[in-house]
Amino acid sequence: MISQILIGLIEKNADILTKRLMKDLLGREETKHYRNLPEERIYNHVFDVYSRLDSWLSGEKSKANIKKFYSELGKKRYSEGIPLSEMIMAFMLMKRHLWLYVLENQVVDSAYELNRTLELNNRVVLFFDRIIYFATIGYEEEIAKPQAGGILSKIKPGKK
Repeated sequence: MISQILIGLIEKNADILTKRLMKDLLGREETKHYRNLPEERIYNHVFDVYSRLDSWLSGEKSKANIKKFYSELGKKRYSEGIPLSEMIMAFMLMKRHLWLYVLENQVVDSAYELNRTLELNNRVVLFFDRIIYFATIGYEEEIAKPQAGGILSKIKPGKK
């Protein structure tokens, strides 16, 4: 019950969460290349994740859907000139802002509710671990393409 209440809190306040993340993301030196992207595009992606968190976590979206969506996002970030480290930092910030907001707004009155909150935390951590992994795969696939000029495209099979 508490985990559903917390997910509802996140989804209901997706706009607030998104704006907080945007301010942090666009103001950090560690994510400076995001300043080259249209803010509306960044906003829409972040808002989508926060506002549909329940469908991502509940299994409505399969692991295959998550893999496809985020590997494509990784490819897109590569083509936009976002360094891999900055893409990963953006996901880490997204997760961090989510938990800061939950901590600001939740009231846990019992050990049972605390346990449910920890279960939700584990699900959220697994989700973000997966999206970081899949986005990195997509990013690396773009690096490996011959037209991308990446180091992996210059290695010939069977040669060192």
